[in-house]
Amino acid sequence: MKKIHRIHCENPYEKMWDTYVFFESEPSTKKYLQNIYEKIGYDDGYKLAYQNTPKFIYFIKQAKEYFYSASKSNILVKPLLIYYGMMNFIKAVILTKKPDYPSRTSVLRHGITTRKLKKNNFQLHDDEVKIQKDGLLPLFYTLITDHSVEIIEGNKYKLKELLSLIPELNESYSRLFQEETIFPIYLKQITPTAIELNIPRKILSFYDDDINKFCKELNDSSNKEKNQFSLDYDQRLEFFTCIWNGNLENPLNIANFFDNQMIIQDIKGQYFIRPINDRRLLLPELMIDYMIMYNLGMLCRYDTELWGEIIFSFVSEDMYIVNEFLNLSLRKFPNLILNVLFDEKFIFEIN
Repeated sequence: MKKIHRIHCENPYEKMWDTYVFFESEPSTKKYLQNIYEKIGYDDGYKLAYQNTPKFIYFIKQAKEYFYSASKSNILVKPLLIYYGMMNFIKAVILTKKPDYPSRTSVLRHGITTRKLKKNNFQLHDDEVKIQKDGLLPLFYTLITDHSVEIIEGNKYKLKELLSLIPELNESYSRLFQEETIFPIYLKQITPTAIELNIPRKILSFYDDDINKFCKELNDSSNKEKNQFSLDYDQRLEFFTCIWNGNLENPLNIANFFDNQMIIQDIKGQYFIRPINDRRLLLPELMIDYMIMYNLGMLCRYDTELWGEIIFSFVSEDMYIVNEFLNLSLRKFPNLILNVLFDEKFIFEIN
């Protein structure tokens, strides 16, 4: 499990990017790659690291330049720049897990498609993407989850569905679409191995107001040990209490120690809980962000007129949340990549 690495600083955004300077040094990058390759079982880790160090460094440097350019650019082109930055970050992660990347030309595709012809009365939040069998995205999915590509191959996702899965957009999503899909929860350590969770009662509307039904899904959603959660319910309260009992001491120092598909964290470490209505939506957040940005990036590249009408005509209500997502991605996506590269959860906090 990943440890939480809290870094106190004056400017979290700048400090996050400063952390990437580690990968601008060839000796430190070479040693980093060698350690990773040897850890995952390659006997020739030194040779592989020597071969891949320049490629890895340039993936990171180009990603940084795309993100920097996006931060200074107009929204007319911002999604495309961020998307290509995301691509390079993902290629860097893939290279740490698959040193022969790219081993065949099929993995150089995007691995995802969107509608070529947009419908009449186009609504951005109803636009959808479809995952392909081959390409960057399905390869990335198999490497970071150890799951088969068949689980996601052919799946379609509407932009609205994907936006609903991002905890930082929770309030904006609720305000825009008049529905809640993610709920903040509040934790308190009550013993060295037990955590009290305060959960909004309104989540039970997804379970016919049946707390036993909720409890069963919560326990069934644990990736390892089952039956870790017990509930203390009071009909009169806005929140109800859930007790987590695990085998970890001081679990609040470990990122997402619950190891539960219903419980997620935002960039600041705040916990949220989500009902699982559709297992198709159980995706790594890096992948969710990538799919949303692909949709927006391809729209602004190939449907320039439509994209311009959406962002400048003042008639699209979707721009409220899309603009927030773009600004969030500039800060969050590189942070999520750092978490993967160092196998820690970095939380950059203001002093």
